[in-house]
Amino acid sequence: MKIDNRPIFYKIFRPTFTSELRIPAYFLRHISEESPEKATLKCLSGGIWNVKLRYDEDGLLIHNGWDKFQKNNQLEDGEFLVFRYDGGLQFTVRIFTKNGLEREVKSTATGKNQQASVYDRGSKHKRPAKYPFSSKFPEQTRANGENSTERETPRKRAAVDKAEEGLLTPNIRRFVKCLKGYNVNKSCFLYVPKSFYEQLMKSDNKTTVVLRNSEEKEWKVNCIGRKGYRAFCGGWRQFVSGNKLKEGYVCVFQLVNANELKVSVFDNPSESLLKLAAER
Repeated sequence: MKIDNRPIFYKIFRPTFTSELRIPAYFLRHISEESPEKATLKCLSGGIWNVKLRYDEDGLLIHNGWDKFQKNNQLEDGEFLVFRYDGGLQFTVRIFTKNGLEREVKSTATGKNQQASVYDRGSKHKRPAKYPFSSKFPEQTRANGENSTERETPRKRAAVDKAEEGLLTPNIRRFVKCLKGYNVNKSCFLYVPKSFYEQLMKSDNKTTVVLRNSEEKEWKVNCIGRKGYRAFCGGWRQFVSGNKLKEGYVCVFQLVNANELKVSVFDNPSESLLKLAAER
């Protein structure tokens, strides 16, 4: 059987979710877009809802349009929602009742170019599942509303957490990035926060910085500034290759000397580190 490896997360619906729904911070590693603003929610009925996204200090939320989705689908307290990320800011959503049965789908037109799905709450012809997941979703460990293929011991997690704490002291200037697809593939560049770029800038629009990894190896990288953005470009690809960086890794950039940055890489970052990476 072919396993579907598309990432998923789940939420248990509560009445407080009427206006917006939070995407788990851990899940942001799967979203490649730098500044996502719009997304699409799709149900198995073929119903489609366009929603807007917004950031806050804790990460990313499904905002405008979520209220219409939950009303059209008549979501009730305690129902189980499974979100599969199909790429391109599109999510397929499956709805399970509190007894573990997936709702049967009916379709009803709600307006031009849009259909909403209405689900029957259970059926005597449906066999309850031990867990509300089908084989169409990845066979992965699911916990705390997120999915993960990684297993770790408490000792390993404690060691990682201690290392992270040492990097995030408030008196050290730094920024944190969760790497997206375009950071490590194809165009291969990395946006730099404006406030941090201003500390590096030597000329109007370009400067060279030294990136140093935990093994004390160094790479020279161009940092450019244009209207509306600032980024590492020339030399960044070599840094990515030399450190075998992948999408979903988190990098902590610390300013240790003038135009010299220490870069710490985490391939299995904690929730708190991912929240820092999600800050704008």
